[in-house]
Amino acid sequence: MAILSKIRDRSGFLIIVIGLAMFSFVVSPKNIIDFFNSKNIDAIGVVNGKDASYKVFATRVENFKAQNRNASAYGGMYVENMVWNQLVREKIYETKLAEAGVVISEGEIWEAIISSKEVVNSNQFKDSEGNFDENKLKAYISGLESDASEQGRNLLQGWLNYEKAIKQNLLTQAYNSLVNVGVTVSETEAVNDYVFNNTSVSADYVYLPFSSIPNTDVKVSKDDVANYINDHADLYQTEATRDLNLVKFSFTASQEDEEEIKQSLSNLIEDKEEYNKISKSTELIEGFKNTKDGFLFAQESDSDLPLIERFQFENELPTIAKEKIKNASVGSVVGPYKFSQYYKISKLLEVKQIPDSVQASHILINFAGAQSAQPTVTRTMAEAQKLADSLLIVLSKSKRKFGTIAQNYSSDPGSASKKGSLGWFGYSAMVPEFRDFCFENKRKSVGIVRTAYGFHIIKIENQKNFKKAYKLATISRQIQASEKTENKVFEQAETFANDIRNGGDFVAIAKERNYAVNPVNGLKELDVYIGSVGENRRIVKWSFDAETAVNDMQRFDLDEKGYVVAVLTKKQEKGLMSPSSAFTKVEPILLKQKKAKILEEKMLASSLVSIAETNSVKVEHFDDVTLGAPTIPGVGIEPGVISAAAVSKEGALVTNVIGVKGLFAIVNKSTKIPEVDATKVDVKAVANKVKSNLSSQLFSALKEEAIIEDFRASRY
Repeated sequence: MAILSKIRDRSGFLIIVIGLAMFSFVVSPKNIIDFFNSKNIDAIGVVNGKDASYKVFATRVENFKAQNRNASAYGGMYVENMVWNQLVREKIYETKLAEAGVVISEGEIWEAIISSKEVVNSNQFKDSEGNFDENKLKAYISGLESDASEQGRNLLQGWLNYEKAIKQNLLTQAYNSLVNVGVTVSETEAVNDYVFNNTSVSADYVYLPFSSIPNTDVKVSKDDVANYINDHADLYQTEATRDLNLVKFSFTASQEDEEEIKQSLSNLIEDKEEYNKISKSTELIEGFKNTKDGFLFAQESDSDLPLIERFQFENELPTIAKEKIKNASVGSVVGPYKFSQYYKISKLLEVKQIPDSVQASHILINFAGAQSAQPTVTRTMAEAQKLADSLLIVLSKSKRKFGTIAQNYSSDPGSASKKGSLGWFGYSAMVPEFRDFCFENKRKSVGIVRTAYGFHIIKIENQKNFKKAYKLATISRQIQASEKTENKVFEQAETFANDIRNGGDFVAIAKERNYAVNPVNGLKELDVYIGSVGENRRIVKWSFDAETAVNDMQRFDLDEKGYVVAVLTKKQEKGLMSPSSAFTKVEPILLKQKKAKILEEKMLASSLVSIAETNSVKVEHFDDVTLGAPTIPGVGIEPGVISAAAVSKEGALVTNVIGVKGLFAIVNKSTKIPEVDATKVDVKAVANKVKSNLSSQLFSALKEEAIIEDFRASRY
């Protein structure tokens, strides 16, 4: 009979539990899902009959991208997939808990927040005695809600996301707790579990591996595969997929294009005369070699790569030009030289011995609006500079006061606690202004620099490993196809596409013209990447368009990278896999079955010795292999073989035991069953193990059981 009871979990809120009596020793999450059976615009999908709002979905995607400037580096639809999975998880737990009568209140969420380590341990929310102050947290949230700046909005969104994560965690904990209450393990079940895992068997055996029969001797037909997947239809369901053949036409610079790029750089090196139409006279235009400001010249020449306005050690110089740069005189130009996907010319501006590491201390005086400045900072930039200057005057009289001043005035709490010390750091570790002071001034120097963080009073404590370094001004030109080359590529792609439209064979024509055909198999509706083409949702959407039929062809622009001609070769709709799609998965299974039939004919003798002699192999032996760790030395993990040996009669020959790696004939020599001693069995430990396994598998089972409709393919 169902039992109605109340329990209180660790989060402190009530959970209604119905039907505890129906649970006992649960092996799989599937066993308990029936307990929570579900009651059978503007949506991005539907989960268990509940709409997942497109507005919520899109807002979360945009917020994540806004708060993670490098979100595009994740590639494809990473963010969209992540947010979708979060929404699905939330909907599944919300519907299940609603059916069980459990609701997570705002109060419970707040209690979880003020109990979390991230909040409690934050210095931002501690009082003068170092204790967590709930009122400071409330004031912080209130400040975020009233801050209309972009930074304020981003911080508020980050906080709201944190609250959602807390709520989702509570939902998960509540449901898992609800389920685990019904999971019980009796002493008898714990003893049985102990006995099973520790029962051991010793046996003689003959092993005929499947690999002893060549695959060429066994044929698996498409009919065989079709029959198998029909008999095991639940295992071979598939999403809708598409197969394509692609020929890619890339914009690749020709040799002629490269020569033009090199020449354009060469023309920048020397001075030249040009006729000025306004003054109607010939003027001398200063070249890269003779210019006084190499960086300015490079900037005005529209270099295709950002300028490196710092010293570079020898190991940072471009390999192809390293020796020429090292041997060049200051003011000379090296190049043009080819490095990666660019041609470059470099002017050597300065050569200097600098350390590769510096030990320094600093006092940071920040101001309102400076990077990383706390909202409580109100001093202006002018006030910050005035304070920094006055502190420098004090330090000029007594450098020994540096540590005390850092502790009392520095806005960098990490270094302030260490009397301003930053320890040792490399040349590229700091922002340029800070770096240049530390590496280009002498040891024990003290001075002020301004960075995006504020004004830094810096003291150079030590320097080491002085090496020769080079300052270069480099003009780069990307190696890319000219308009003439791009036009030629377009003609090739369009001619190929037209020939296919006129009935030509895609593969045959591509082979005739030495075009590489790239097959793409198993493309899914929400896929982003397409073989050698890379990211291209347009091709995916075209291949899944209801009007696109097998053998249809289309030419696509690749966003200034070239073109691709695609032909749809196969459509697999959602449902049972076709024999050809399932072939690679099913063939190994059927090969194993067919080989087992052949090997059975080799096990017709009446003893292990006779079977071994017939097959020119030895009778082998294993000792005390347990059911819990069924590994046969020299063979591998064979649970079926060990189980068959354990249950067979001692001394009896058992043949045709199909294992993982081959066919076995076995003779049980002894089976050792441990004594049933309840004192050796930790019932609680077994129950915890079962619950842990259940919790880790539960969501996967819930998701598999859920009815999920995904509309994203129509939006993206």
